[in-house]
Amino acid sequence: MQAPLIEDRPFAHLLQANGGYRVSKYSSNPKTFNTWKIEGIYAPVSDLTFRGSYNKAQRAPTVIEIGQARNISYGLQGGSQNDFCAPTVTTNPTTGAISYGTPVASRDVCRATGLSDALYGSPTLLCNQGDGNQCTVQSGGYTADPETAYTLTYGLVVKPSFVRGLVFSVDRYQIRIDNSLGYNDYTYYTDGCQRSNGDPFFCSGIVRQPGTGILYAPASSNPTSGFIRQGTTNYYKSISRGIDFQAQYTLALGGAGKVDWNFNGSLTTFAGSQDSPLQPKRNCVGYYGNGCSQLLPKWSHGLRTTYTTGDGIVSASFNWRYVGSLTSADNSGDEAIGGTPERARTTFYHIAPASYFDLALSFAIAKDFSLRFIANNLLDKTPPILANSYDISLARSNTVPARYDSLGRNVAVGATMRF
Repeated sequence: MQAPLIEDRPFAHLLQANGGYRVSKYSSNPKTFNTWKIEGIYAPVSDLTFRGSYNKAQRAPTVIEIGQARNISYGLQGGSQNDFCAPTVTTNPTTGAISYGTPVASRDVCRATGLSDALYGSPTLLCNQGDGNQCTVQSGGYTADPETAYTLTYGLVVKPSFVRGLVFSVDRYQIRIDNSLGYNDYTYYTDGCQRSNGDPFFCSGIVRQPGTGILYAPASSNPTSGFIRQGTTNYYKSISRGIDFQAQYTLALGGAGKVDWNFNGSLTTFAGSQDSPLQPKRNCVGYYGNGCSQLLPKWSHGLRTTYTTGDGIVSASFNWRYVGSLTSADNSGDEAIGGTPERARTTFYHIAPASYFDLALSFAIAKDFSLRFIANNLLDKTPPILANSYDISLARSNTVPARYDSLGRNVAVGATMRF
């Protein structure tokens, strides 16, 4: 969350406060909403400026999100999964005999889903209706309300008078989003119900048929029970915290021109969510997968160095983009994000830090004509391999194109002519 640097000020002392308030009404929701902000700047001396702000903002769901939340459709679980309150099934490879074992979930968890103790571990709960032991899933049937963000930022800007051309800033940000909008598939409810030992927030997504308790219902019947829920809806909180760094420095070289440095760095200390009031906060910084799809490294930065000749005809710019390392959430050791010894992976569980270098050349050949040569990812760095990329970024490219350069070196040539 980058804040603008303070420009030159004609006076040494500055104290400024701003505020705002707005009332909104969305046609898709019967409620009215208010948003506001308060911010201040204080410069006790010309070299140092303190700044801070606190605001409340809201985002209404998009038309697509409203449709995804409301529209109801039915399907089946992927793979050959089953009701976690049904008995585990083992088939003897020699005789073909079937034996039943203890359910995956505890009796208390199953009771929280509305299952009677008498049916716990009963073979009648098996979702085997000729569909590969898959239970029914209902997508949609939710209401999508606006999400509300509270953002606190504070920091300082230093412009030392004894180092001409240098400006740098440090800003701390804390963002909390209440009623956060997002899509959660059926595993969000089944896994959450088990891990939380029966939290109603999760277990309410498991809707059993009255009497039988089974989680299977034919889609053609438009069932009102006998399924696991999934879809776009509001959940508890999203949380983000970190520190942003900015620096600019210009070195004058007299008739030889000048060199400009521009640095932007971000240290993310928390990025995740809290699924319910009874659950711990899930910090996904530096992790990916298993619900941590943000792919946010702890540290990332960009450093651009630009040289311009004294006559302004030639400009050369070199940029260094750095992305910190990432580790599979399964290997995090944090049970809140699924990091248990049983889930730990032995392959494709770590992505090393990546550095990309870009080069841009500009030539002002004439007053009305200029040429540009650009090479991004100059060294043609190969993106990291991520075998299950679709599960993480909905991209079947075996990498994460939103985070890494998936196409390698990119070269462009351009010209500008003015008439």
